[in-house]
Amino acid sequence: MTKLLIIADDCTGALDTGVKFFSAGADTKVMVGTDMDFTKTDVEVLVLCVPTRHLPPKEAYDVIKDITRRAAAAKIGCIYKKTDSALRGNVGAELSALLEYGERNELCFIPALPQMDRTTVEGTYYIEGVPLSESVFGSDPFNPVTESYVPALIRSQCDVKVKVTDFGEMAELGKDQEKQIYVFDCSSTGDMERTVKALAKKDWLHVLAGCSGFAEYLPRYLGFTGENGTHGADGYERLLVVCGSRNSISRNQMDCAQQSGFYRINIPAEILLSDGAFTGEGEEFLDGVWEACKLHPYLMLDTMQRDGKFIAEENNDEWSRTQIVKGLGLMIKGLLDRGMDRHLLIIGGDTLLAFLEAIGGRELIPVYEIQQGAVLNRIRYRGRRYEIISKSGGFGSREFIADLKLKKDPKAKNKKGDSI
Repeated sequence: MTKLLIIADDCTGALDTGVKFFSAGADTKVMVGTDMDFTKTDVEVLVLCVPTRHLPPKEAYDVIKDITRRAAAAKIGCIYKKTDSALRGNVGAELSALLEYGERNELCFIPALPQMDRTTVEGTYYIEGVPLSESVFGSDPFNPVTESYVPALIRSQCDVKVKVTDFGEMAELGKDQEKQIYVFDCSSTGDMERTVKALAKKDWLHVLAGCSGFAEYLPRYLGFTGENGTHGADGYERLLVVCGSRNSISRNQMDCAQQSGFYRINIPAEILLSDGAFTGEGEEFLDGVWEACKLHPYLMLDTMQRDGKFIAEENNDEWSRTQIVKGLGLMIKGLLDRGMDRHLLIIGGDTLLAFLEAIGGRELIPVYEIQQGAVLNRIRYRGRRYEIISKSGGFGSREFIADLKLKKDPKAKNKKGDSI
């Protein structure tokens, strides 16, 4: 019987949270979609990727309401709503659905990710010391976050009681017996550890929400104390990077990787924005990418153009966003169908989901975390097993991609990568 259900609004978030439990020895599976019979699941930790981030709030609310009702009826002991570490998406709508249809009066929300200096102080969320709405996520092209005070952000989508608190006030919480969301301040990993310990002592680890930072401290308090014995590799001999993210962090990572020797291909706008599968000119372009795969062990595909702009910067609408990631997903499928045999790094949850849709995939197994927010996963397609690294666009050091190259003689110098 499933002990823990995690609901994430994008693929990368589902994986970087699920891997915390797999690493702790839990039988863990990540599935895409909502049509799951919770009474028949046979894994300890089930992670659902439910792509609600771009839905209207009411639709997102209805999706989470349905899942929560069915999970509660199946007597799943803990439901964890994985939220974006920059609070993008339908946070208020989805938490209110979880609170209303869960079987507890309290929903404990720790949005912080102190491991990456994303903190909550007196209810205000900060990214590296900058209020959330003033950070790069305040100008996100598709999900801009314009509110830094977490209770106000929640109440912008719902009408629920929200209280800002911390682990020091735990004894006083819950006495009024009202359904409410508790937003816990957290400025450090020590705060996180003390808060989770206090919640466990109070028996409040049942209806929870947060990003992977909160999830990292949960396994042992939920009874997962084993170890799967997996560990990271010392670089990869052949790697294809596909970046669908517009985040400046990803842009800097791609630039750094090119300087370290990665061959970079900038995909023309007309290829990704054409309607339909890769035929005609698109097929010829994919043939060129396939030839590049044969020549270059380290190859990158991205949506930035020669002028330094992203395709979506001049096509900033929902159709274009969907079309771009759909095209990237079909490109990856086309390369696999041609026989490509190398590790994949897919940057951006929407791009990863588009790839899964292209190949008809629904299940991934997270294996280990390479870096915060970057996970190596296994997937099967046409009878073969592939290893795919997933990463959120807003995570990672500038050298993250470059550091994935197979480690060689440290005295050897890399030739600066070319691009087409």
